[in-house]
Amino acid sequence: MNNLENYYDVIVIGAGHAGIEAALASSRLGARTAVFTINLSSVGNCPCSPSVGGMAKGTLVREVDALGGEMAKISDQCFIHSKILGIGKGAATHSLRVQVDRDKYRIIAKHILEMQPNLYLREAQIVSTVRKEFWEVCTRSGITYKSKCLILACGTYLDAKIHIGLESFKSGPDGIFPASFLSKALQKLNVKMKRFKTGTPARILKSSIDFSCLEVQEGDEKITPFSYTNMNKNIGKNSAICHIAWTNKETKRIISENIQKSAMYSGNIEGVGPRYCPSIEDKIVRFPQKERHQIFVEPCGLQTDEIYLHGTSSSLPEDVQVKFYRSIKGFEKAILMRPAYAIEYDIIDPVQLKRSLEFKDFPGLFSAGQMNGTSGYEEAAAQGIIAGINAAAKVLNKKPVVLDRSNSYIGTLIDDLIFKGVSDPYRMMTSRSEYRLLLRFDNANERLTPIGRKIGLIKDDYWHDFKERLEKKEYVIKKLKNFSIKPFNYEGISTEKFIRAFDLLKRPEINYEKIKIIDQKLSKELSEIPEEIINNVEILIKYEGYIRKQTQDIQKAERVKKNKIPENIVYSDIKNLSFEAREKLARFKPENILEASKISGVNPSDIAVLSVHIKKFKVI
Repeated sequence: MNNLENYYDVIVIGAGHAGIEAALASSRLGARTAVFTINLSSVGNCPCSPSVGGMAKGTLVREVDALGGEMAKISDQCFIHSKILGIGKGAATHSLRVQVDRDKYRIIAKHILEMQPNLYLREAQIVSTVRKEFWEVCTRSGITYKSKCLILACGTYLDAKIHIGLESFKSGPDGIFPASFLSKALQKLNVKMKRFKTGTPARILKSSIDFSCLEVQEGDEKITPFSYTNMNKNIGKNSAICHIAWTNKETKRIISENIQKSAMYSGNIEGVGPRYCPSIEDKIVRFPQKERHQIFVEPCGLQTDEIYLHGTSSSLPEDVQVKFYRSIKGFEKAILMRPAYAIEYDIIDPVQLKRSLEFKDFPGLFSAGQMNGTSGYEEAAAQGIIAGINAAAKVLNKKPVVLDRSNSYIGTLIDDLIFKGVSDPYRMMTSRSEYRLLLRFDNANERLTPIGRKIGLIKDDYWHDFKERLEKKEYVIKKLKNFSIKPFNYEGISTEKFIRAFDLLKRPEINYEKIKIIDQKLSKELSEIPEEIINNVEILIKYEGYIRKQTQDIQKAERVKKNKIPENIVYSDIKNLSFEAREKLARFKPENILEASKISGVNPSDIAVLSVHIKKFKVI
């Protein structure tokens, strides 16, 4: 093996959703990149839910796409059920969720990595890593590879252990080897680690389910693509139907009587589980007043009869699982193909990271995905593309790319991780962002595509389409402002004078579909404009006041950011700072007052003291 074959600019450990985006971004930006995975068959695997997106999560997928990532494009190629969520609620909640063909997703993702120039996909288990002149990693077969930058994207594999009832064994998801050696290697580096837990439901044989007892959940008739490259294209139709089932009193009784057999309640698990996606045992214990819980019955693909029961993750023994699943209406004859299980794994404490996702104390070492304490494929992909971009930037001597919480959910996610840390698996939700009306699913490209273009991940055809959409949007706004609608009376809605279409759209009871009926001339003049652009403009008009307010809040925050904290500041010398604030500020090393204010344990009084000290510092 010659020197070139065992040297790379960037090495990515892990080929899940974080590793895929990291490796593609790095290689596409000019860094010679290798991505290592324990098993090539697990590249792009969806070991838990066979779905991508959902409220807030779908916006993350759109943001990754707007930066030049791949998750949205793959999802568009292999969706089997697609639905926009939150339509009956405010615009900030609108988002796409799709069921994907799990095997197809994995095959497409692997092939994209295989065909990517400057990227090398390798099957090997990394068992150690050390920092010398370069980062060096060693495989279990004894081969050493070197790189300038190393990206950890190990998912839930670090020293992973599976729990089913009182039985437990070392394993990653889907029976893949755990990364136990690597976990020990990171501990030797003095990387601060935590122990987390998550779980997955059983897979049930489709033919053993009586679907006539279940509620049907049809997908959307008009398919909304995830990727902007597929906007206004026919990417296919829904080819599968999802259903809803419900647990009942008997389900509750079975679980309650066997609760001590659950790994979660027997004391066998030390890791902290997800707050927002609890196991069925947790639901029974935490919400004793509820007599039933919803189950989403989701197909895993078109070439398999495995059915995923979203909402019933469990660590109960397999025989108890059979009993409680069969207590559910429609599942009386259910046959388990794969039992539910809990998985316990190591994570790194994300407060050790910079906003670029590089470790503060280990130059050239980056971390992304679930091993940073997050949950979900979407959060992983979002971190992966940022880690890949910044590892390549470091290799190529460029400035790191940092997103802000005011321009993206990705920025919010990373901001929360590194300043607040995690006490349980982090899940992105709209409520995480104070700017959620600005960070919508429909405008992710406007917010981030210019950044993706500047970085070098947005190609010419994508950029041309983006600019064309902006021009059409401006045309629609101008047309609505200049077009007057004569007096009308329609479905109890009326005007006595001429009114601008722009002003009419501000009314909550009016939407563009009604305006098309009220004035067909306007409808004809805008007939060539894509529906997604019309919808985007309508949201801007209806929420104009709220959007202006959030924009002003962002401008205020930007002014606070200018209050830079000197690099050589000694917090222990600042009188009247609380002991906790001194400790936290020295640990997190915020760059400005705004970042300092986000740190848990740093109170407004501490910020006031720090601000006064900085002013004196500048004078001196």
